[in-house]
Amino acid sequence: MQMKNLQTQSSTLSNKELLIKKDSIRGHIYFVASVCILFLIWLLVTDLLHLVNPLFLPSPFQVANSFIRLLTENSLLIDIYTTVGRVMIAFVLSVGIAIPLSLIISSSVVFKRVILPYIDFIRYIPVPVLIPLTILFFGIEEEAKIVLLFVGTFFQLVLLFCDDISQTPQEYFDLAFTLKFSWYEKVLLKLKSSLPEMYNNIRISLGLCWSYVVIVELVASEKGIGHMIKEAQRFSHTSDVFVGIILMGIIGFGSDYLFRIGYNKVFPYKK
Repeated sequence: MQMKNLQTQSSTLSNKELLIKKDSIRGHIYFVASVCILFLIWLLVTDLLHLVNPLFLPSPFQVANSFIRLLTENSLLIDIYTTVGRVMIAFVLSVGIAIPLSLIISSSVVFKRVILPYIDFIRYIPVPVLIPLTILFFGIEEEAKIVLLFVGTFFQLVLLFCDDISQTPQEYFDLAFTLKFSWYEKVLLKLKSSLPEMYNNIRISLGLCWSYVVIVELVASEKGIGHMIKEAQRFSHTSDVFVGIILMGIIGFGSDYLFRIGYNKVFPYKK
């Protein structure tokens, strides 16, 4: 009887997995189809019917030609590498400092009441407002750009992580009390319990960091996708602007996709 129940459960699970895979394949097909439809509409409006001035909306072929020209004649690869490097350095620093700080805040009521108001205050200051002071303190080199990206991301992450930690079930603390956990073990318990939610907030906040990088690169920058877009705008090279926008979208989409795949690998029990 038990064997039959186990076989029934395993067949049910396999059927569910098949359904999930079919839904995933169907979703990918729909996405590819939507991209093809958008491309055809774009081509129809610009190249075939000429409904829009190329200054406002260049054709797909103009954008493709601009991409090839920027790749071969200009330093497009260096711009991509520079922008991605700035975002990654600032984001890794933000996450690396925000996790331990949020754990400390959640472990001390006094620390929480002293530090959180300052974090809330800075969180509402727009990043562009800080550009003059950042240039004054750090100059116009890479440090200033990374600091601005760090400020734009770090304070948001701290509050999100504190909220994630506060969602730790009370039963975990009851068990920790019963097993006489040390302070370090309790902190580790909070971290392990809230890691899946932290992971999701890290993924969302990466998009926030990408939204600030263009602002940062528009000011006193000689390299980067944002700088490339600014120079293209100066000379009315709209197709170059579209190349920069599409590149940022593709890089952002790719990083988000990797995060989503990584979630199932790191937290398989959350499937």
